[in-house]
Amino acid sequence: MLRRTGFKRQAVERRPLPAPRPVRRVAPTVISDKASATPKAEIMRSEAYRRAVAGLPCVICGIAGYSQAAHSNTGKGMALKACDSQLFPACCDRPGVRGCHSQIDQGALFSKAVRRALEPAWVEDTRRKLEIMGASSYKFRSN
Repeated sequence: MLRRTGFKRQAVERRPLPAPRPVRRVAPTVISDKASATPKAEIMRSEAYRRAVAGLPCVICGIAGYSQAAHSNTGKGMALKACDSQLFPACCDRPGVRGCHSQIDQGALFSKAVRRALEPAWVEDTRRKLEIMGASSYKFRSN
């Protein structure tokens, strides 16, 4: 059984649709027959260099003993890490303290523009520290 309500439906004023605009037809153009592949940059890897960088104190907060080798966030892509020559030490998460490494990767410490300006300086500072320590010759293998 369908029950009726005591309220009447209000009339809606409808405006006429605007006149259709003329469509300009453009002939399709072929830019190229085949898509060209972009060559990937050669990525260098060195476990010894990563371990040496992880042995340095964090470049952001200066704490020693908790560092990890952090890749700069330039020159990487989906499922690709940046080259190992672009590393700097950043501290990891510890009980009760969120580390600089995870905060940098998630944008909690610096904006993207500031981080991109600071990371090359951190990389150069790391290389300089390793040179002073006498650990400047590492063999990188291409990946």
